[in-house]
Amino acid sequence: MEQPMYTPSKRTTKSVLALSCSLLALGNAATAEETASGNDTAWLLEEITVTARKREEGLQSAPIAISAFTGEGLEYRGVTDVGEIAQFTPNLSFQNSPSFGGASNSAAIYIRGVGQKEFLPTVDPGVGLYVDGVYIARSVGGILDLIDVERVEVLKGPQGTLFGRNTIGGAISITTKKPHEEFEAKMSGTFGSDNRIDLKGSMNLPLSDKLFSSYSVAYLSQDGYVMRDDGIDLGDDNTLSGRASFVLEASDDLEISFSIEGSRDRENGPAMTLLGINYDGPIDPETPPMATINNIIANLMAGGAYAPCAYPGSTLNLTVDGCYDDRYVYGGEEVNSGTAPAYSDTDFWAANLNVEWDINDALTLKSITAYRNLDAQMARDGDHSPLLIAHYQDDLSQEQFTQEFQLLGTAFGDRLNWIVGLYYFKESGDNANELNFTVSHFMSGGAYDNQSMAAFAQGTYDITDRLHLTAGIRYTDETKKFTPDQYIIDNYFAGTGDPQLDAPFMQAGEPILPNVEKELSYDEIDPYLNLSFDATDDLMVYASYSEGFKSGGFTQRVFPPIVAGFTAPAGTADVDLIPTFDPEFVKVYEVGFKYTGFDNRLRLNGAAFWTDYTDMQVQVFTSVAPITKNAGAATIKGAELELQMTPADGWFVEAGLGYLDAGYDEIDYDTTLVASANRLDRVSDWSISAAVSKEFDLGDAGSLVPRVDWSYRSEFDNDAFNTPEIHQDGYHLLNANITWENVDENIAFVFGVKNITDEKYLQTGIIGDAFQAYEGLYDRGRQWYITGRFDF
Repeated sequence: MEQPMYTPSKRTTKSVLALSCSLLALGNAATAEETASGNDTAWLLEEITVTARKREEGLQSAPIAISAFTGEGLEYRGVTDVGEIAQFTPNLSFQNSPSFGGASNSAAIYIRGVGQKEFLPTVDPGVGLYVDGVYIARSVGGILDLIDVERVEVLKGPQGTLFGRNTIGGAISITTKKPHEEFEAKMSGTFGSDNRIDLKGSMNLPLSDKLFSSYSVAYLSQDGYVMRDDGIDLGDDNTLSGRASFVLEASDDLEISFSIEGSRDRENGPAMTLLGINYDGPIDPETPPMATINNIIANLMAGGAYAPCAYPGSTLNLTVDGCYDDRYVYGGEEVNSGTAPAYSDTDFWAANLNVEWDINDALTLKSITAYRNLDAQMARDGDHSPLLIAHYQDDLSQEQFTQEFQLLGTAFGDRLNWIVGLYYFKESGDNANELNFTVSHFMSGGAYDNQSMAAFAQGTYDITDRLHLTAGIRYTDETKKFTPDQYIIDNYFAGTGDPQLDAPFMQAGEPILPNVEKELSYDEIDPYLNLSFDATDDLMVYASYSEGFKSGGFTQRVFPPIVAGFTAPAGTADVDLIPTFDPEFVKVYEVGFKYTGFDNRLRLNGAAFWTDYTDMQVQVFTSVAPITKNAGAATIKGAELELQMTPADGWFVEAGLGYLDAGYDEIDYDTTLVASANRLDRVSDWSISAAVSKEFDLGDAGSLVPRVDWSYRSEFDNDAFNTPEIHQDGYHLLNANITWENVDENIAFVFGVKNITDEKYLQTGIIGDAFQAYEGLYDRGRQWYITGRFDF
């Protein structure tokens, strides 16, 4: 069941502080009584090397807000895909959000209340996703499985200077393991709920004393958990992926890395269900009500002898077969009555070439070259019934090429660390979006072509041994192009004489948007300033100011047609009929600290921030299709606190606390129909987590490690209207696992249960205003699994 909203009280806050003090005291006592055997869990608190500032440095030395996890640490926590890190990362939301498409692996990532839920290629994400330094432009395929991962870094706040556009909320950077000079191999197999089968294998193979290689492959399979009446199980998994990497140490000063990877998904699409029907009609009174129109027709075809299908106050009429009503609403049960095609097929492959040349002791040149190819076909039934209210099909293709040059160096006796760089990004593709609604069957979408170039510089100067000043700047020049390919295939109201639905511009073959190319171009400058102070050897404090922007774009989904003289002013040029929106911007002020103490048994990091969010890209429902407009401004204030510690030998404790206070400063109600008092969508006030584990030494029988973790996320709304039907109350998640490992540490078995209390909560919710349908994607619920791992 959904849980009621929970806000931490003063008593709860005091309890948390008391617990922290107790843990600190326990850690101090344990340090004084260090056992001869040492701290078996100390590796979990070893300094993590991060590259958030484009150079290697320790996590505790980087004066920015980062949550970082090693691959081994994620395995220890039972994490299998990147989205699961949101459960223990404060102020991070990582959802599977197919929106109005049918992709089963579309990532909607929000950090500190800033992100993007739309998957369309004409709309960019607000949180950047990077793999080995390469930007992943499209959110489809963004739910990445973690295989052979060295570390994951969550960078919070705008990363406009070093990472660039579309990182106004932050960035998630995944670094894979590099091949090395020693042979090793590992394999694992998992069996679990709903016939889950995960098979993974990897091998590091040195080819010579200078050339090393590694290979990994994974097959992931699981049955779906929402069953359609026709036997199709939604929410299934069927993924095959592989990767090959090579490192050539050409000389002591030159290293060349190359990798190629690919993935193939063949699934039935997201586990969406129908939560309710809006019988009152669309929020915008000018929008044609598809469900109501269907029901009027159904009643007429029944001879008009029965009561109307459905209307306010009446939600069910089984005497008329064609009614779209509550007979298809199952109250959140795992049932779906859709009959339209349902599939989510995704293929991608990518190649990366990285070159690192140490020119001399003070100068290094890096080159990062990458190509990525994405091909996805998806479809789903948006009304979840045998009727024709809203059916979606997409064919998405994308190619992207990126090139980045970095020159890193030191000066003034190593007091200055600096980096300058050039960046080039190019992508092109097409999204054929076929839509079939109650009133019309038409083609949406079109071709896109985007290019971005940037130059950046950043330097850190040690004013004293303890006081450090960092300043950076980035200039970006961007051009985006869109050529609509949109036309009406069938008009189901042709010949009726209806002044709107049978209008001349609504007939088969008529264009929805002109088939002409429209271009947007703009340039932006993002500055960055940071001052950090090493108060002691264990405590660092910092303050920073940063800016970032998210690209503008085009409204791809348009209906009814925009035609000069009919739905647009007469004489409007064709190119001006294509709707666009401008970039959005953030400015963030932040203070924070990083503390390591008790003989490296404790790591405590915190930050507080204030975000000025302007020219917000708001999704607006003022017709059948949602469009995006720059229609708002907001302020987001918040704080984060993260703790990891080994209070005694074999113990590991971690906790996180995130708080957000987000609200609109202004929003154009006439344009958006969104009230200024509404909450920002997909933003929770509180995100809290805690976990504890203990390693037990069994002597020659190996070791046993039980682990329990808990997380809480307070209520949030899934849309800007704050629609109650897709509102999610606060909820708790409880997971547990127990790991046995042999004494040689090369064989391990894990038994785990996720979502022990079988919490029912929405991963995402969707309102199609014109279709009058409330849709939801619930979590799978309680799952168990058994994993065996073998190292060679």
